Amino acid sequence: MNNKYSQLIITLFVIVIIDQITKFYIAGNFELHQSVEIIRGFFNITYIRNAGVAFGMFSHLKGAFIQIVFVVIYIIAITSIIILYRETHGYSHIALSLIFSGAIGNLIDRIFRGEVVDFLDFHWQNHHWPAFNVADSCITVGVGLLMITMIKNRGQRTEDREQKI
Repeated sequence: MNNKYSQLIITLFVIVIIDQITKFYIAGNFELHQSVEIIRGFFNITYIRNAGVAFGMFSHLKGAFIQIVFVVIYIIAITSIIILYRETHGYSHIALSLIFSGAIGNLIDRIFRGEVVDFLDFHWQNHHWPAFNVADSCITVGVGLLMITMIKNRGQRTEDREQKI
């Protein structure tokens, strides 16, 4: 196996296994919308099924056609990540590995459940952040790391150009 892709493959297996085990546990041991308080006033485990995309957007759209559209979007995103991965290095590889793994984890749900299982429910008093899962967390951390890496690299390129002048 090409060493460049070993980080991507290892991250993929670890994240997808953790993601799917946690979703399988929640779906098998909780009733839909059941909530267990973990940290009073801050964090619950709440079993939600998200038919939409990030933060429940478009969850009101139902039917096989919209599910096919979501799967196609995931496939395009995953293909784009693989192409970007080939062209990058360093922290960008970590970021893209996290995004890729999270996308695969949620794609598995889309294909086999028709929806994504969410269960991490953070809130402050009556203000709830939309429930999410391990895959969503990886995507979010990966995007944040990718943004930081891009900003840092842009700053370095600017410094390099200024030194040449």
